Amino acid sequence: MKCVIITVFLINTFAYAFGAIIPEPGFIMYGAISGVSNMTNVAYQISSTSSGVSIAAALISVNGQNFYLATIPFETRSVGGISLGAPTPNTLPLNPAQTTFARHATVNGTNAAIVYASSGSTNTFTFGPADRGRVDRVDLALSPPPTFAQWVAQYGLPSNSNPNSDPTHKGMTLMQQYVANLNPNDPNSTFKFLGIQPSTAGVQLQWSSAAGEVYALQQGTSLTGPFNLVQSNLVATPGTNTFTIPMPTNSASLFLRVVVQQGD
Repeated sequence: MKCVIITVFLINTFAYAFGAIIPEPGFIMYGAISGVSNMTNVAYQISSTSSGVSIAAALISVNGQNFYLATIPFETRSVGGISLGAPTPNTLPLNPAQTTFARHATVNGTNAAIVYASSGSTNTFTFGPADRGRVDRVDLALSPPPTFAQWVAQYGLPSNSNPNSDPTHKGMTLMQQYVANLNPNDPNSTFKFLGIQPSTAGVQLQWSSAAGEVYALQQGTSLTGPFNLVQSNLVATPGTNTFTIPMPTNSASLFLRVVVQQGD
């Protein structure tokens, strides 16, 4: 697993709380699942540039055909620019403007391809105040990733390639490149931070990303850790992911790293 680390120096900020968070009618996705006979779990990772959730779906089997039903929870967190309180865990904000979200599905812990979406967009969707309670059909097909041996063969590398070697001199082992879904023959196929800059919402981070991956952002006060989770379930938006973190509330050094999230 490859980690990328940068240092940030930022100033204090303040937050105000007023009232209470408002639960909203969510976004409902349902659909058929092909390519799997024994379905045990279906999960979605959903993320925007400022939040991410992981949602388990309800499973249904009818006459040997597998179906699922997933409800993505949303809530209103501010009114007139005034915060209503702390965000509810594993819940997305209902923003005043239409917001684009990336989605990634797994079936039995294995990547699934979105083969049909009634909205017309498979790997992303938009959601705003006018979409409260929206229902979309999204069909899935099991799409297992290649094994390391298959990945090596795909890129024409020797079958006995050492997973811990770096024959292309990228600063990443072959196993790290495999996990990050990179092209070992392309020097520009990398996993790294591309930019960091202050924004009106906090600090905007950008890193290179690859199709089918899900990431987690971590932070610590030392280069050697420990690192704490900032946000998980950040779905890849190939070739660049963008995520904004709040402005830190003290002037201490902040070390950030992005890791490939596995096992979802």
